[in-house]
Amino acid sequence: MPRPPDALRYAALAALLAWSCNTGAAEPAAAPYPNTDGFGIAFEQSEEWYRHCMRALRPEPARAPARRARMRCDASELYYRKRDQNHATPAEWRQVRSCAEASGDDAVLMMLHANGYGTARDPEQALYYACKLDTAKAEMEGRVGYLASPAAASDAVPFDLCDHVTSERMVAMCAGIQEDRAARVRDLRLARFAAGLPPAARRPFARLREAATAFNRSSAGDVDSRGGAGAGLSIRHAGRRDNEFMETLLAAANGQLPRANAAQLAEIDRELKWEYRKAMAAPSGQEQHRQRSGAAPAARAHMRKVERAWIAYRDAWGPFLAAANLRTDLASVKAALTRQHIAHVKRM
Repeated sequence: MPRPPDALRYAALAALLAWSCNTGAAEPAAAPYPNTDGFGIAFEQSEEWYRHCMRALRPEPARAPARRARMRCDASELYYRKRDQNHATPAEWRQVRSCAEASGDDAVLMMLHANGYGTARDPEQALYYACKLDTAKAEMEGRVGYLASPAAASDAVPFDLCDHVTSERMVAMCAGIQEDRAARVRDLRLARFAAGLPPAARRPFARLREAATAFNRSSAGDVDSRGGAGAGLSIRHAGRRDNEFMETLLAAANGQLPRANAAQLAEIDRELKWEYRKAMAAPSGQEQHRQRSGAAPAARAHMRKVERAWIAYRDAWGPFLAAANLRTDLASVKAALTRQHIAHVKRM
């Protein structure tokens, strides 16, 4: 069974940090320049990307070991947090740069120089840091080719580490970065929503969020997370579920959910029961393979677990709606949640 979505997201981010930087006092083992450790395929020094890298090669200022030991910071998290602010001051960007320099985060230094954040815009310096990254060959070619092009000096769209992703490893890492950024926006919107609730509704709202999170986590197994890109798929799946909860909540608050009466809700509920029984009875397609004989029972156990979590999530709406005095009714909310869950069951 896959790990919960939050764990998957933070595992992907941790992998990115381990890949792009070293925050400890000990110096990392020297990598070749350009860094071809992750290529896995042959290359020629006559290739254009290689020539660009060698042109950009330059001595790097020594960093004091004592400062590296003190500066245990997360440059990637800090960089994207500032990117997502309405406005980050030059001093804030200098803080990001100091963190990236002290921790040796070449990916963040590449983006800072490419975009002119906290420093003068310098595609050539950015190219140097791009050539130091441990990456797939196609990703190296894409980044270096862009940074060596005239567009890099004038493009209004910020350059990003994830612009030239081709490898499964980077798909998962970039999914983690993107979902972490989206989660910050969701958390801010939900915090503003909670602040406007009547005091009596705040505890039921906290319980509703807990139930939504538990349902989200239990449904992580809906996605096949095997393979190099599996973690990225699970992260994106978790993000879609989080967005679905927030959108349903805001629609309920604004009276924008389709109205449903008791009879319509009963009909939708019968449809869910039918789809659930059909999914539980369906063969896995793998039962003829003896080595996969446990697949079907495990899948059905997962579905039962998800169903219990969904029922708890659905039922948590009742106390919240009763206390919050929103412009919708419980039958309409339950109808919307049930329609969503029918779609989930069909995909499972």
